[in-house]
Amino acid sequence: MSRNPFADHNDRDPFADDPFGDSAGNAGTAGDRDAVPLHSVRRSEDQGGFLGGFGGSSYRPVEADMDSFGTEDDSMHKAGGYSAGSREGELRRREEELAARERALQMREANVEAMASGARPALNFPPLYPIMYHAIDAEVPLGDRRTVRTFFYLWLALEAMLVLNSVSCLIVLVSNAADVSNAGASFGSSFVYLFTISAGSFFLWYRPVYNAYMKDSSMFFYLFFVFNGFHILFDAYMAVGVPGAGSAGMIVMLGCLSSGKKAAAAFCGISFSLWVLHFAASLVMYVRVRRHYKQRGHTFSEAKQQAYLGFAQSGAGQAAAGAYIRSNTGTFV
Repeated sequence: MSRNPFADHNDRDPFADDPFGDSAGNAGTAGDRDAVPLHSVRRSEDQGGFLGGFGGSSYRPVEADMDSFGTEDDSMHKAGGYSAGSREGELRRREEELAARERALQMREANVEAMASGARPALNFPPLYPIMYHAIDAEVPLGDRRTVRTFFYLWLALEAMLVLNSVSCLIVLVSNAADVSNAGASFGSSFVYLFTISAGSFFLWYRPVYNAYMKDSSMFFYLFFVFNGFHILFDAYMAVGVPGAGSAGMIVMLGCLSSGKKAAAAFCGISFSLWVLHFAASLVMYVRVRRHYKQRGHTFSEAKQQAYLGFAQSGAGQAAAGAYIRSNTGTFV
C-alpha cells in the first residue's frame, strides 16, 4: 500500500532542513527551524547585509549619499550667500566711486564756469593766511591725484623735518658737545631754513608739479625736474650733517656720541634717519614723474614754446614788448 505523505507528521520534510544548522547536518528543533540564528544575522551585517557577497553593503551607502547630499546643499547655500555678499560690496564700492567722481566733476565744472565768467575760486591755502587756491580733487585729473597728493605729503613732511632739525641743532648747541664745532652757526642756519626752504620748496617744485598734472604742461614739468633735483641733493646734504651748515645729520651725530652727549645724539640720529627716508621717497617720485612725462610725449621744445607764450601773455612780457616797440618807432604803445 502506498504511503500517504500527509498522514505521517513525524516523517522528515526534505525541504525543512535548516540551512543554518551545525556542521554535522543535524536538523534543529521546530522552534529553531522557524528562526534565523542571531550570530548569522550579525555576521551578515558585518559583511554588508545579506547581499554583501554580491558587491558589498546595500543600505549604508544610501544613508551616506543622503548625508552628503544635505551637506553639499548647505555648502551651496553658504557659497551663494558669500557670493551675494561680495557682489553687494562690489556694487556699493562702485556706487561710492561714481559718487566721488560726480562730486569732483561738479567741482571742476564750477571752477571752469567761475574762471570763464572772470571770477576765480576763493583762496583757501594756506589755511591761516590764504594766498592761493589749492584743491587736488577739484583741479587734478582723477588718475593723477594720488601722485600729486603724495608730493603734497612729502612737502608737509619736509616742513616737519625742518622744525625737528632746528630743534636738534638747538639741543646740540645747549649740550656744548666738545667734538661739534660751529654749533651756534648751525642753529642759526637751521632757523633760516624754516622760512626759506619752506617757501622755496613749495613754489619751486611742489607748485610746478601740481600745475604740470593739472594743465599737462611741459614747461611746468621741466621746472619741477630742475628744482626738485636740487631738493633731492639738499636732502642728501642735510643727511650728511656738515658742522655749521644748519644740519643735525650724521657727522654732528657722531660728534655728539664721541662727546658723550646721548640726548643730542638721539635727536641727531632721528633727524638723520628722516632725511635719508625723505631722500629715497623723493627720488622714487622723481623717477615716477619722469616716466609719466615720457609716456605723455612731452619735449623740451614744447616746454620752450609754452614758456615764450606764457611770458608774452603776462604783464611783464607785454610791458617789455611795448618798450621795444617804443624804442624803435619813437611812439607810445
